[in-house]
Amino acid sequence: MILFQDFDGVTHPEPCYAKDAFRCLPLIETILRDFPQVEIVISSTWRLTWKYEEESIPQMRKHFSTDIAQRVVGVTPDYRYLERDTAPDGLSNYQREWECVSWMRTHRDPWTPWLALDDRPYWFKPFSPNLMVTDNKTGFVPSNEAELRRRLSGFADV
Repeated sequence: MILFQDFDGVTHPEPCYAKDAFRCLPLIETILRDFPQVEIVISSTWRLTWKYEEESIPQMRKHFSTDIAQRVVGVTPDYRYLERDTAPDGLSNYQREWECVSWMRTHRDPWTPWLALDDRPYWFKPFSPNLMVTDNKTGFVPSNEAELRRRLSGFADV
């Protein structure tokens, strides 16, 4: 199972002061510890600070606890550099979902389940079954925990 992890509006509120950065991440990590089969791919725009994936992945891991950081296995490609005619099912209008699907096509078998944790539903096709939305004003909060656990449990036997 792959979890596509956004930062702004998920691991902390947006806008965010430096003191609040990643304040919601410990709760997400607590949940992920109960689902050791889940690998993490960073879909946040923070990944774009570095030109190459090999540079970006170690930098993204620094935001996570040591035990969870090793589960960060990639970063999504930048939709601006994807060929529009390669976007499946009209995804060229939904940049974040297109980036996730592109990463999956390159790095995993087609039946691998995935979930995106994001605060921008308009970057995904309407009613996307692969999206869990957080409120960007709060980020991931305790009231989101049950849904994330339910969504991840649905993939536990896959």
